[in-house]
Amino acid sequence: MKRILVLFLISLFACEEPHGIISTTDEKSDIIRNIYKNVSEEKIGYLKKVFSEDLVFVDPKRNSFNKSEFIASTENIFDLFEDITFEETVSDGLGTEIETNVFSNGVIWTNVWNTFTAKGKYTGQKISFPFHISYQWKDNKIVKEVQYYDTADFDKEINAKAAVNKNSEKITLLLDLKINKGYNKKSVSEFLETLTNFVRINEPNTYDYNYSISSNNSKITLLEKYKSSEDVIFHADNFENGPNFEKFFKMFTVEEFIIAGNSSKQLKDRLSSYDIDYRERIGGWSF
Repeated sequence: MKRILVLFLISLFACEEPHGIISTTDEKSDIIRNIYKNVSEEKIGYLKKVFSEDLVFVDPKRNSFNKSEFIASTENIFDLFEDITFEETVSDGLGTEIETNVFSNGVIWTNVWNTFTAKGKYTGQKISFPFHISYQWKDNKIVKEVQYYDTADFDKEINAKAAVNKNSEKITLLLDLKINKGYNKKSVSEFLETLTNFVRINEPNTYDYNYSISSNNSKITLLEKYKSSEDVIFHADNFENGPNFEKFFKMFTVEEFIIAGNSSKQLKDRLSSYDIDYRERIGGWSF
C-alpha cells in the first residue's frame, strides 16, 4: 500500500507545471546570436541598444560594472584582439549552445556556452578558450550579464599593451640581503614562513613575494611584485607597523635595494628614508 502511495505522489508531482521552459529558437536567443555576430564584426552599436541602462555586468573576477563601463570593456576587447570568431551554435546539447530559460516566477535567463577565438594585436599570438555567459532579461532588455572563463589570455594581452605603451603601473622590488651573524638557513626559513604568511593574509595585491638563498647560505634575494605604487606604499605601512620589522633588520643587512617600474612621486616620498635605486621601465613586459 505504501509503495502504491509513493508512486501516486510521484505521478502527481510530475504532472505539475514545470519550473521552467527552455528554448533555443526564441527571440531572446536570436538577440544573443546577433550580439556575438556584432562582436565578431567589432560593432558596438547593437550592444548599446539591447543592454539596459540599468545593466549590472559581472566579470570573471567578480568585479561589477555599469553599462558604460561594460561598453568600454567591450571596446577594449576590440583594441586588444582582431579576427574574433565564435563557434556556430548547433543546439544539440553536445557543444556550443544558446538557450533561454523562462522560469515559472517570470525570471528569464539566456545561457551561452561557446569558444572565443582571436589573434592578439599586441602579442601577435592566436588564442582560443571556452566560456560561459548568462544574461538576465527585463522588458526585452538585458539587465545583468555574468561571465565565467579563464582570464589568462586577456591578462597577457593587457600586459603586452601596457608594455608597448610603457605605461604599466606594476612595480617590482629587488633586494639583495646579507644574512647576519647568528642566523643560519633553518632560522631564516622559519622566520620567512611567518613573514610570508603575514604578507599573504594582509596584502592581496602583493602578487609575487619570493625569497631565494645563495649556495653558501650567506645571501638572500628578495623579489616582490605589486600591481601599483599604492600597493607598495600599503606594503611599507604594513611592514613597518607590523610584528616583523625589527627582526627583519636584525637578521638581514640590505646591500642593494632596486625598485623597477614607473614609480609614483608618492611612493618615492614614502620610501625616502631608504637608499633605493629607482629604475624606469624601458622595454619588455610585466606579469
